[in-house]
Amino acid sequence: MQVFLFHVPLKTEKQVAQLLRPYGISVRTISREQYTVPLGVLLGLRKAGRMLPSLGLEFAEPMLLMHGLPDDMVDAVLAQLKAAKISIDLKAITTPTNLEWNAMQMYAELRRERKKFFANRK
Repeated sequence: MQVFLFHVPLKTEKQVAQLLRPYGISVRTISREQYTVPLGVLLGLRKAGRMLPSLGLEFAEPMLLMHGLPDDMVDAVLAQLKAAKISIDLKAITTPTNLEWNAMQMYAELRRERKKFFANRK
């Protein structure tokens, strides 16, 4: 079970790691130089093939990606983050489809989904 953090301040990274350690969840911060590496490769599930060069671009806001957590554990993690008042609006779990994506694609998709969600609430 792993959680990847993207564009998260060091203080928040330490808080998340401390919160999730009792659950046996490892926390890893992904650097912007790795944003073009497929998520499956970052997780060690896929072999690195031909990859896009790193653009060195940073995200405008933090993102969290959960991998290998059962549904009840996902709920517990989200509850722990909320109770600790750790604000990371862009959150996702891995799927067979998004394991082929890189962090930049995941980030763009989560922002699209959030925009659509709020547009539908009007």
